[in-house]
Amino acid sequence: MISVDLVYKTVLMFANSDIRGNVKPADLRLALYDVVNEIVEEYFYEVNRMLNRENRGLINGGFENIPDRIREKILYFLKEDVALTYSAPYFELPTDLRYIDSVFYQENNEVEFCKHNKEFKLLLNYADTLPTNTNPIGLRIGNKIKVAPTTIVDEVTISYLRNPLIPNWTYTVVGGAELFNPSAPDFQDIDLHPSEENRVVLATLKRFGVNLKETDLTQMTAAREQIDFNQDNAS
Repeated sequence: MISVDLVYKTVLMFANSDIRGNVKPADLRLALYDVVNEIVEEYFYEVNRMLNRENRGLINGGFENIPDRIREKILYFLKEDVALTYSAPYFELPTDLRYIDSVFYQENNEVEFCKHNKEFKLLLNYADTLPTNTNPIGLRIGNKIKVAPTTIVDEVTISYLRNPLIPNWTYTVVGGAELFNPSAPDFQDIDLHPSEENRVVLATLKRFGVNLKETDLTQMTAAREQIDFNQDNAS
């Protein structure tokens, strides 16, 4: 996670000092939402590129084929061994699912997914291709999956990449001023790998008309350190 409060204060420092007007929480919320989505879309572009190469038989499956520079950032969103709920005849997929990594039955038996319904039905029609408990097959249908053999109704788990949570700088108004309130029920820090903090600040500032270069990072870091110092002294 990245502190949404720290990002907000840093953005305020640069945006307001640049005479861009006062950045409001609602404006920040929209800007951060756009920035997070932009960064995450870049991640999943690499995932989709990997899948396309895998489907063409150019590489083996697995996250090891994703460039090193973003693999750790993508794996930040990985949720492993999550139990799926069965509602005949389907298993319900998680609501925050973005990309399926793997599905297993009883931990050791990986579900082999079919590309389409025709393939799924064909495998069920011939004795030598019938799925078994040790070699199950699956078919994704929207936000559900069908698993065969149909005797499998529990003990199915999924590992997947989730969608990011929506950032929200929450506040209370005291004496006409907006004061940070992380106790609000809808509070949410920025749901990205911590290494993306500088990138988030730069991209957010850009949306408010402030364009910083890489050479400005030192100044930005110093500003954040001053914020930390002020917060420590105020507590």
